[in-house]
Parts: sequence; C-alpha cells; structure tokens
Amino acid sequence: MRPQRVAVRNVRGALDLRLHLREFSALIGPNNAGKSTVLDAVRLFYGSLEWEAARDLPWQMPEGEESWVEIDYEVSPTEAEQIFQEPAEGGSVRIRRWLAGGAEHKDGAYYLIPADGGDPQPTGWDTAARLGQCVYVPTLAQMSDHTSLSDPSPLRDVLLLAFSERYTDGLLMGVRRTLGALGEALAEGPITALESDLDEALSPWGLSVKVDVGELSNELIMRNLIELQLRQDGTQRQVETQGSGVQRALVAALIQAAAKLRSVAKENAFRWILFEEPEAFLHPAQVTRLSQDLRELIASGNTAVTITTHDPTMLSAVETSPEAIARVQRRLHRVEAVSPTPDEVRTALSTIHTRSAYAMGSRSCFKTVRQTAADEERQRVLYDMDARRAAAFFADRVLVVEGPSDVLFFEWLSRRGLMSRLGPNVGILDSFGKFELHRVSTTLSLFGIPHVVLWDQDSAMPTSDSNKLKTRICQDEAALIALSAASHDAGSAFSGAVRLTGTIEHWLGINEEHDGPWKAANIGASLTQAYADPASPMPGRVGRLLSLLTDLFDGVDPGPHRTLPEFQGALIERQLPQPILDLAVEVTTFPRARCGCPTP
Repeated sequence: MRPQRVAVRNVRGALDLRLHLREFSALIGPNNAGKSTVLDAVRLFYGSLEWEAARDLPWQMPEGEESWVEIDYEVSPTEAEQIFQEPAEGGSVRIRRWLAGGAEHKDGAYYLIPADGGDPQPTGWDTAARLGQCVYVPTLAQMSDHTSLSDPSPLRDVLLLAFSERYTDGLLMGVRRTLGALGEALAEGPITALESDLDEALSPWGLSVKVDVGELSNELIMRNLIELQLRQDGTQRQVETQGSGVQRALVAALIQAAAKLRSVAKENAFRWILFEEPEAFLHPAQVTRLSQDLRELIASGNTAVTITTHDPTMLSAVETSPEAIARVQRRLHRVEAVSPTPDEVRTALSTIHTRSAYAMGSRSCFKTVRQTAADEERQRVLYDMDARRAAAFFADRVLVVEGPSDVLFFEWLSRRGLMSRLGPNVGILDSFGKFELHRVSTTLSLFGIPHVVLWDQDSAMPTSDSNKLKTRICQDEAALIALSAASHDAGSAFSGAVRLTGTIEHWLGINEEHDGPWKAANIGASLTQAYADPASPMPGRVGRLLSLLTDLFDGVDPGPHRTLPEFQGALIERQLPQPILDLAVEVTTFPRARCGCPTP
C-alpha cells in the first residue's frame, strides 16, 4: 500500500489543496507556510487528531461549504480485499473522510469515492484502521508528550509497531494460558464472593455486578509492563530526564527497530510515518544518519514517510528526487502547495530527453548522437542532488549557472551580503554544463520557482583554429535552442537569460586557472583583492551584473543594460525566441553544414 495523493478541503488555511506523494515525500517551505497543517490533515483523516471546529475550520467558512480530507492509495488485490472485506481488484482506491459541514454526509464518516465520478459510497467504518497505522512525531513538545507510554505519544506508537499481535501472540501464549487458569480460579472463589456482596448492595436499583479478569493485551503490556530507561555506567534514569536531541534520536531509532521487528514477524501492515522536522535538535552528522535510517525504513517494508524540513541535507542523504518534494506556501490566509503530478513529471522527462539528445549531439557536430533510455533520464534529472543543490528548491528565486566557477563567484558575493539585492531568498544552482541548462530550467518550472539563467558563450573566446571556432558556434547554438524550448513550456517559470562573452573569469578580467582545485582560490583571491582596491573597476562591473539580474527577476525591461560596455555582444533577454526546429526530428537528421560545423 502506498499513499499517492492527498486532497484537503477547508481545513484551516488549506481551502483547496492537492499533494502528490511518493514513498518518501518532503514538505518544504518557510515557517508558518502550512506544512504542519498538511500533516494534521492526514492525522484528522486517520483520527489520531480529533477535529476541533474552533481550531480546524477556516477563518471565514463560506455558507454551504464542507471540510474533508481525501487520500488516494495504491493497493494490491490482497490489500484491497483486506480493506473492503471482499474480493476486489488492486489499483488506486480513493477514500474521503468528511469532517464538518456535510449536508448529505455524516461528519467523521468514511466514504469510498468511485473512480467513475459516481456518488460517494459509505464504508461503514468507525476508524481508518483498515488503512494502516499513522505515526506522528512532532517537532516541539513537552518531554512527556514524546515519551509517555500511558498516553498517546511517538514513543508509544512506535513501540506498538514492534509489539504487533502476530509477533506477541506466539511469545505470550503460555503466559496467557497461565492467566486464564488464574482467572478461572479467582472466579470460583474471591470474585464470586465479591460479586455477591456488590449485587446485594446494588439490588435496590435493580443492578448487578460482573467482575472479569482482563486478558494480557498489547495495550496492557504498554501501559503497565513496559518501562524504557537509559543507562550509563550503572546509573539508570527515565527518558524524560534527557535533552531534546537524545529524545528525537531515540524516537527515530525506535522507528527503525520497530520495522526490523515487524520484518522478523512477517507483519506487513501499512504504516505511515509523519515526521516534523527530523533534523531538529540534531548535529549535522546525526541528520545524515537519521535520513539514511528513514530510507532503510522505507526499503524494509510496507511503509511511507512524509517529513517537513528546512534542511537540504535531509533531502540529499535520503536520495530524494525533486518529484517527491512539495513546496508549501501561504498566500494571505490560504495554504497552497506546488506538487507535480506523475503525468507532469513524465511529460517533463520526455521533453528533457529529446532536448538533451539534441544538445549533446552538437558536441560531436552531430556525427554521433547518444539516445539515452527514458529510465536513465529519470536518474540524471531527478536524482543528482547533493545538499548544496537541494538547497535551491528552498529558494524563492534561483540563479541557474553553467558550472563550478560561476557558483564560486556568486557564493563569494553571497557571503558578503552582495546578493541580497536580488531578493531575500535567492538560490544558486549549477547545471553541470551548458547542454543541461534546459534540464534545470524544466525541473525548476515543475515547482514554479522563478529562475534566471546565466552562462558563457564559448565561441566568444579567442582561438586561431577555425574548425574549433565553428564547433563552438554549433555547440553554443544547440545549447541556446534547447534552453529556448524549455522557456516556452506550459507553466515555465523562466524569468530571463544572460549569456556572457566568455567564461565568468574572462568577463571579470581574471586570469583563468585551468586546474580545477585552484579555481576557487583564484576567483576568491582576485575578488578579495579587487574589492579592497578603491581603483579597481571590478566591483562596479559586478554591481552592474547584479543590477541586470535583479531587473530580470523583477520583470523590468533589460534594454538599458545592453548598451553598457561590459555587456557588448552579450545575449540579454527576458524571453528567448521559440525554436522553429522540431528537435525530435533534428536530433537524428541534423545536417552538419547547417550548424557551421567543419565538414570531413
């Protein structure tokens, strides 16, 4: 079983929200964006959070509106049969829980939403138990809220995962038989006498008493027989005496341990872990370990994990793909989410695949064109995120650059506060080369992230080799055409393009190092020296570049910048022209002579 989609209607600020989920999904966004509202909506669906109108209704609920949460699950035929208690086909199952305002539907009840758009069908369920278990780990709480065993808590929930009925039944069968014999003995003696005395006392009201000996249930074990304590050098203490970091690490470890125990027991019930900011209170090294544990938890069985996070490390260490990210944001009092659908992702991959083949074909002047498989494209597009690159998905605006030298340049400026003029939350994302600029642009557009693309014109670099110059011209043109196509996709968030004459070092007037390890030191040292020299023209040159990028992000006409000396020959556009080529055809039939490449 796997949740595929969550729809929320009129729950707090989530008036009409849709999320598309994967086995591991990450909700990102600023504080107070509504990430916790999304998780609470899932909890309201499962009943682990009670509906409170004063808290959960929108501030202004329109007359006749309803509040509900709807979840789509991908299920196997076996799971479908377990859910509906009758033979059923696998596939997608949509369940809605009405929470308030349902004129024709009972508040708190569960309904099956037919795939053909028919009327909702009541399931008759009192709980969502047939849809697995929802475990919620909050960010901030009292220690007792995290570690209580007698009341609901993350610790209690994950221990219940471990103490599944199938696992404990075999271990405790003998104990239960003994307790059964004890109950029979008590029933024949003290209990019978006690019942007789109580019956006599209550006879004026026509009442009688029955005293039962309870069974050894998981609930009884949890409340009365399980005690989790910490030890150090022979000293034993309660969990609640420790700090938040220990508490969070313990809960995460218990989740992983519970998954292993259930695997041993061959228990395959679905569980959905909702984890608020797993990185909270943890050292960076522990964040990496925790994210890897969550990945192992998903791989261990029938488990989904949905987190909220402010830490790119959580995304990179768990090998999250951008398609598993949902950007949550608040506009006035309305919570919105940008979460690409599977169809949108497939379309993006298909177009990227074609454009990549075309752009990369120009490297050999189309003598050879490598057609990658679609699955390989998914790996290239969606899974090459380290912590630095993942940070771009947290930004409100992204500057897309060609390679490491450009990143080093803008990071130097950012550390000195010079990038703030572009906006309060600007990310920098390199594309690993000009032939991949279109890939990054398409991926960012899936999430509606405005971006300006800055790259180099290699053909502007001096060379005495005419054939090399022709090849550079061909490659520059192919990279530009692929990016132009991406900028015209439906829903594109492309905000502008700047192609400089030569590399960033050449444009700045810095002696370019060709040895990669020295590039950072060379750029940093040159910039530091230039900004310390009142006579250096470099700070003014950099300032004019930042002004141009700011105008592109803000939608200001960049025309005046084209007249400046430092931008002579540069390409500066808010929107690139629509390519007249059909890249799907041109990639295999492109005549070399048309791009100016040298002929044999």
